[in-house]
Amino acid sequence: MKEIFLFISTFLFLAVNAQSEHSFKVKNTEQFPTENIQLHYNNELLITGETLYYKIYCFNQNNDFSEYSKIAYLELLSPKNETIIKQKIKLESGIGFGDLFINTNIKTGVYKLICYTNWMKNYNNYFEENVFVVNPFSNDIITKNNTSIDYKINRHSSSKSKISITNKSNYNKREKVILDLNKLNLSSKEHLSISVKRKNNINLPLKNEQKAKFKNQLNNNIKFLPELRGNLIQGKIVSKKGSNVTNKSVSLSINNNHLPLMATTNHNGEFYFNIPYLNTDKIYLQILVPNASEYEIITANDTKTKVNSEFPKIDLSQHIVNAIKDRTIYAQIKNAYYEVKKDTTSSFNTNDILLDKRKTTYVLDDYKRFKSLRETFVEIITKARIRSQNKKYRIIVPSEDIKTTGFIGNIPSLLIVDGHIVFDHDQFMDFDCSKINKISIVNRKYCYGNSIYQGITFIDTFKKDFIPTDNIKQVSVMNIQPKKEYYFENYNTSSKNRIPDFRTQLYWNPNIDSKKKINFYTSDVSGNYEIIIEGYSNSGKSIRFTHEFSVK
Repeated sequence: MKEIFLFISTFLFLAVNAQSEHSFKVKNTEQFPTENIQLHYNNELLITGETLYYKIYCFNQNNDFSEYSKIAYLELLSPKNETIIKQKIKLESGIGFGDLFINTNIKTGVYKLICYTNWMKNYNNYFEENVFVVNPFSNDIITKNNTSIDYKINRHSSSKSKISITNKSNYNKREKVILDLNKLNLSSKEHLSISVKRKNNINLPLKNEQKAKFKNQLNNNIKFLPELRGNLIQGKIVSKKGSNVTNKSVSLSINNNHLPLMATTNHNGEFYFNIPYLNTDKIYLQILVPNASEYEIITANDTKTKVNSEFPKIDLSQHIVNAIKDRTIYAQIKNAYYEVKKDTTSSFNTNDILLDKRKTTYVLDDYKRFKSLRETFVEIITKARIRSQNKKYRIIVPSEDIKTTGFIGNIPSLLIVDGHIVFDHDQFMDFDCSKINKISIVNRKYCYGNSIYQGITFIDTFKKDFIPTDNIKQVSVMNIQPKKEYYFENYNTSSKNRIPDFRTQLYWNPNIDSKKKINFYTSDVSGNYEIIIEGYSNSGKSIRFTHEFSVK
């Protein structure tokens, strides 16, 4: 823990003293921790309409699970180093998982599947493997008659085990398969994923033989900060009139997120936000100063990922086309019934539970409606008032410690509407009250950025679409992949017996307990299937087990 604390403290210092180009010159970089990533995924041959499932393992320089980065990135790169798909994955103690749907916009060809953290970009260290995507609906399928490919691929070095973990070796269609993981004699501390899929009868030259070994040395020029607490959002403010940009408050808000984040700019006007769970694709940045129109917000651009290794060339022979034809049909049928077989997703909780307990909430439909906001506060909102000062209105919230009916007038209160800070209260006074659902009051002092506020007023509209007119900038961001529980058939439920089942991926679970039994069902697709269990122990030791069975 001391190492992590020192690491965080060092980079907080660097962030405050950052250069305008977001680059730091440091010495003795060998003392800084490094990270490496391993990726387990279910298939290196993918048809459009199928899903690539994956699990991420992030290690530090001691080969322990990394506690540094809380975010990892996964990309699918074309031979032109163009990003076809990019995802952001939450890491918990160095482990994360997700899935990538291969849509029909992707052309047939070999792609790079890469994975990394923001910190790893400082020393060009990426997990990198080749995957082959076949799009049967594109015009780029070239067949070469009488040509076959006889390559062997061994993406993992471990061999098959003679231990049988299935209750038998041959199954009928739609039959229950029982896996007894206790037979593997693993401890309960392993971190394992399991993939059960139909075997690929195509051997492709996808192994990246030229992939460099993991680098453990940082460059002296550090450009990318580690995402120690979650999503790192950074930018800077510039003055249009040459005014001072130091120590200015900037807020980051998200619609429906009740409490915005606050940051203070450094001497270069730069600001940084750490968001643990970013489950939206857009955020709003706002400068909270009286003369906000004199400033402009500039956000950091996303850097392009580039790999230097070669992309193998593969000709689509008639042998390959015949082998993938059935999988194309199976994928279409599976997707046609997606609505009755879709995965379960859960969103991250971003509410401030402490503030929720301290709120006094007024649902306006519970009272007689008034046309103006000023009338509403006079007649309904007993814990706050609207006062006029210097010909401008503002909301004043009393302290809960004051027993008299007087109000503190020298400390401003915070007004948050649909998750956005309204810096000038007077601009909100003419808002149509019929659009307001509820008003909540918190009557305690709160410190945000470099300011202290006496109380908070939350206003929620029915549509939750209010955007302040102050100097606010909408920024597109990449959201974190939601948590999922993957759906796979269970034929104990007789209502689904009439639905076609042409799965070739029978089961995927990124987090399995090695001391329990696993049940899944075969589909309507016959053939040979392989079970692949892989992962790592707490000490970073690689674990892999494979087993085969057949479906008639």
